Amino acid sequence: MQKTHKQSSGAHARINFFIACTLFVMGIFLFKLFTIQVLQHEKYAAMAQSQYWSLQQIPAKRGQILTKDGFALASNSIAFLLFAQPKLINDSAQTANDLAAILMKKDQADGDFAALEKELHEKLLLDLSWVALVHGVTEEERKEIEQKNIAGLGFDEEPIRYYPEKTLAAHVLGFVGKDDDGNERGYFGIEGGYDGDLRGRPGRILEERDAAGAPILVGGYRRVNSIDGRDIELTIDRPVQYIIEKYLKAGVLAYGAVSGSVIVMNPVTGDVLAMANYPTYDPGKYTEVSADTKEASSAVIEKRNLSISETYEPGSVMKALTIASAVDAGKVTPATTFTDAGPVVYSDYTIDNWDGKHYGMQNIVQLLQKSNNIGAAWVGHLLGANTLSKYFKNFGLGAVTNVGLEGEDTGTIRNYEDWTDIDLATISFGQGISATPLQMLNAVNVIANGGFLMQPRIVARVHDNGDVIDIPEKELRRVLSKETADTMVDLLTKAVEGGESKFFNIRNYRIAGKTGTAQIPVEGKYDPTKTNATFVGFLAASKKFSMIVRLDRPSASPYASETAVPLWMQITKELAGYYGIPPDIAVSN
Repeated sequence: MQKTHKQSSGAHARINFFIACTLFVMGIFLFKLFTIQVLQHEKYAAMAQSQYWSLQQIPAKRGQILTKDGFALASNSIAFLLFAQPKLINDSAQTANDLAAILMKKDQADGDFAALEKELHEKLLLDLSWVALVHGVTEEERKEIEQKNIAGLGFDEEPIRYYPEKTLAAHVLGFVGKDDDGNERGYFGIEGGYDGDLRGRPGRILEERDAAGAPILVGGYRRVNSIDGRDIELTIDRPVQYIIEKYLKAGVLAYGAVSGSVIVMNPVTGDVLAMANYPTYDPGKYTEVSADTKEASSAVIEKRNLSISETYEPGSVMKALTIASAVDAGKVTPATTFTDAGPVVYSDYTIDNWDGKHYGMQNIVQLLQKSNNIGAAWVGHLLGANTLSKYFKNFGLGAVTNVGLEGEDTGTIRNYEDWTDIDLATISFGQGISATPLQMLNAVNVIANGGFLMQPRIVARVHDNGDVIDIPEKELRRVLSKETADTMVDLLTKAVEGGESKFFNIRNYRIAGKTGTAQIPVEGKYDPTKTNATFVGFLAASKKFSMIVRLDRPSASPYASETAVPLWMQITKELAGYYGIPPDIAVSN
C-alpha cells in the first residue's frame, strides 16, 4: 500500500513538472507575441513595409475653401497623370512614338518631339512594375490616348489648385506653391493657416522587392490610396467681399494711395464678414505681378495681407480707446473739462494739436469732435502708464488675434515701465504704438458689442468627409462695463456728427466712429505730407456690422476726413442696403 502511494506521488510530480514547463514555454511564446504585435508593432510593420519600393506619390485632393453660402473660392480642376506598367507594354518604341505625337504641343519644334519620344521610351524600358510617364495630361489628350487601346497604360487624377473668382478675397485665401522638397503646401491666409487640414494625406504606388532590392516578377505593385483634404467654410459673406473690393480699388486709385485695406466684421460675434487689400493678385498666378499692382507702384506688398501683417501707428483712432479706458476707470465723464491753452511740454518735447488751433475750456465730447491731442495726452496722464497699458492690452493690442490666417503680426506696446511722460502723452493719441487694422477694428468692436473682446473668427466650420466640425464664437473677456460701452457709443456718434466727418456723413443713419490721421516717421521725424488715414466705426442703432478703412499715404489729401471717411461712407451706404437695415433718422425733404 505504501509503495503504491509513492508511485502515485511520483506520477503526479512528473505531470506537474510537465504542466509547469508547458505553461512556462507558453508564457514565453505569449510574451514574445505581445512584444511583436504590441510593443514593437511599428518596428515590424516597417520591416514588412521595407520589402516595398515607393515608385510614386499620389496627390490627395486638396480641400475646398468656401464662403458662408457654400460658394467655392478655392477648389480643384482636374488634370491627369499618365502612367505605364512597362512589363505589360508589347512595343515600347511604338508606344513612345504614339504618345509623343499626341502630347506634343503645337508650338514646340521638331527637336522637342524627338526629345519627348526618347524620354518616354526610356521610361517604358525601366525594370519597374509601374512608372509615371507624364503629369498634367488634359482631358482631350486622355481621350485621344485611350482611343489607341494600348495595354499597360493608365491614368490617375491630378488635382490642380483653382481659384474660380481670381482675385476675390485673395489675401484671405493665400496660395499653394512648392516647398524646398518640391511638395505642394499652402502659403499665407487660409491656405497656409489651415494647410494641415486642407492638404489631406497623399497615397503611394509601391512595388514589391526581394531582400536584394530587385523587383519580384510576380509581385507587381500595390496602391495605397490618398485621403482627401478637409473643406474649410469661412465666415466671409461673398456679396460683401465684392462690395468692399470694388470700392477699395476705386478709393486707392482716386486718392492716390500706395495701398489700402478694408475689413468688415460682425461686432457681436467677432465674425469677419469681408477682408480686402489693394493692390491685390490672383492666387492662381501668384508668381506674376498684376497690371493693377504696377499701376499702383506697390509690387512688393501685393501678396501681403496688410489687414493683419502690416502694423502702423493708428493715430487719433486710439483716442477712442484712451477715452473709453478713462471712462471705465472712473477718471472722466463726458462732461469732464480740460483747458486747451496752447502747446504742452512733456519730457522736454512739445506736443500740439494736429491743426495748430486751440480752444480753451473743452469737455470730452469736444475732445473727440476736434480730435484734440492736448486733451488726449491730459486724459492719458490722468490714467497713468500702468492703467492705460493694461486697458490697451485688454483691448487685444500687442498680441495676435489668432484669427487663423498665416502671417499675422502682433503690433507693439512697449513695457509701460519704460514709458516717459512724452511716451504716455503720444501713445494716448496713437503715436509710439503700433497695431494692425484687424486689431484696431476688433478693439472698437468692444465698444459696439457692450464691452466684450471677441475672438475674431474667419473659419465657421470644417467639413471632414461628411462630418462637420463647428468652430464656435468665442468671448475672450470683458474689457468695459456695459455702461461705459453705451457711453462711448454716444460719444463716438457725437464725434462723427460734430467733427470733420460730418461733411460726408450719411444723412439717415447715426454713425459712431473715429478718424485717425497718423503722420509716418521718415528718418526719425514725422512727415506731415505722408500719413496713414483711417476711419473705423459702425451704425450706432443696428450694430449689424463694423468696418475699418485704412489708406496708406493718400496723395490727394493727407487727412482721413477727406479720404478714408468718404470711402467708408460709400461702402456703408451700400452695405446698409444689402443687409436691409432701416434708417434710424427721419430726413425731411
